Amino acid sequence: MMNHKGLQRFLGAIRGVLLPGGVAIGCAAALLGMPLSAQAATKDAGLFGQSRPAGTGGITSISGAAGGGLVPWALIAGYGGPGQVGFTASYTHASTADFNANGYGVAAGIDNRVEVSLTQQNFDLGNTGPYLAGVLAGTAPSCPPGSLCAPGAVLADNTAINQDIIGVKVRVFGNALVQGTWMPQVAVGAEYHHNEDGALMKDLGASASGGSYYLALTKVWLKGLLGHVTLLDVTVDATRANYNGLFGFGGPTDNRYHYEPEVSAGVFLDPHVVVGGEYRAMPQNELALGPAVSQSNAWKDVFMAYIPNKNVSLTLAYAMLGHIASIPNSNGLYTSVTASF
Repeated sequence: MMNHKGLQRFLGAIRGVLLPGGVAIGCAAALLGMPLSAQAATKDAGLFGQSRPAGTGGITSISGAAGGGLVPWALIAGYGGPGQVGFTASYTHASTADFNANGYGVAAGIDNRVEVSLTQQNFDLGNTGPYLAGVLAGTAPSCPPGSLCAPGAVLADNTAINQDIIGVKVRVFGNALVQGTWMPQVAVGAEYHHNEDGALMKDLGASASGGSYYLALTKVWLKGLLGHVTLLDVTVDATRANYNGLFGFGGPTDNRYHYEPEVSAGVFLDPHVVVGGEYRAMPQNELALGPAVSQSNAWKDVFMAYIPNKNVSLTLAYAMLGHIASIPNSNGLYTSVTASF
């Protein structure tokens, strides 16, 4: 099994750099300050320059790739142009009535062609932990949320699920900003998830580790909807992930890859403010906990993002995640900060 202590220490150091309570998880795609892409790129010199226009690296998705909060895009992280390297660091937070999630990540964009990312997620089950423990112990009806039942079960009150994600993305061809053509920017990507809670994943009948693969197409129209800069992304994800890997990969009876559609769209009200929404379908793998806990819904959000300059982007979104671990209507605020340098 992979030793993740080094990765944890590295990502832990990032926590000390980013604002501990800062805005968070690139939820609805802080859909790049793309309007500034209409301006000519500045000619920053040097290997670590920022020669691409502000916003053209997106923000940080839930899995660490550049793009929207829920959906990876074909854009490459950072602002490095040809022959340059750009970096981003992000802190994320999402909160519903029953769950809290935090994420810490870094990414590097090389030659505006290749992206590598590292992310660590922490998902707090809150008072639903004992309920899920009761399900595992076969006593779910007598273990409502908030009760401390099923002693000796894997889960307890405020149990957190942690996973590490390594991502790679390659821009295959195209440029999202080129006008006069419908040709999008096209990229392919892969993500490897390792869930640190192997005992729980085993009880769920799922694998603790797994990979996902995606094809992303991103296009920007400088004179789009009502004359505003408009972005559209369509991504197809080949995955076995349950709740994006938080509940492992596959299930006792189904380990097939599922092809799930994902869409992001945004309109810039001015060069610094964008509003829009996202949709991300989820696989329906039957876990050992039964259909009530296994049920998942497509993830959706509506968002507003503020991108004042190349150094930072801020996003506030309302995320609609549907059923999570048998809890319906898991909706709540999703915030994000991504720093670029």
